[in-house]
Amino acid sequence: TKCVGCGSCTVACKLWNNQDFKDPQDPTHFVNAHGTDVHLDSNTWTTVEHRKVEKDGKEVWRFVKRQCMHCIDPSCKSVCFANAFHITNEGAVQYNPELCVGCRYCMIACPFYVPGFEYDEAWDPLVQKCTFCEPRLKEGKLPGCVEACPMDALTFGRRSDLIKIARKRIAENPGKYVDYIYGEWDAGGTAWMVLAPKPTPDRRAHVGTTVPHAWG
Repeated sequence: TKCVGCGSCTVACKLWNNQDFKDPQDPTHFVNAHGTDVHLDSNTWTTVEHRKVEKDGKEVWRFVKRQCMHCIDPSCKSVCFANAFHITNEGAVQYNPELCVGCRYCMIACPFYVPGFEYDEAWDPLVQKCTFCEPRLKEGKLPGCVEACPMDALTFGRRSDLIKIARKRIAENPGKYVDYIYGEWDAGGTAWMVLAPKPTPDRRAHVGTTVPHAWG
């Protein structure tokens, strides 16, 4: 409900993680991480999808922020026989490239289609995804996307606290939100959670819609 689709979070993600703004496949083109045709890959860990829905007989925009959901019981970790994934104390699902054998089972197992593979790397291709900005958290900072959001659409904190905040917002704003906290129980529960506004976009796109979300 607060997101305006500006893409500041996508830019911050790329800047903090030293990702290329140009397409590795075609350096003459810039990667568009927010808009009507965007997707996660090894070089883009955060996107904001722009989607139209109908409200009161008119078409309105809804914005769908997508990134790793940092599942409480992650499928990527469960299928990885090399133990290349682990969960940090902050709730982030982290990837260890030194253990990865490149089988890409994690990509098949992820219900959110998050992990990306460096197909353009000839010698040492790795799986890539959101890291939860772990180095920033260790320094006491917010994740890059949260800090960059000019609309305060992203909220960071303890998961239990944010569930309470979400329920309070739903109760105090009847008809504004879908009466459901996406990620509280879905896929076994996720550390990234969502309150979706009414009306919502297509169900295939509602992951990461807007306020609030959290890790931890």
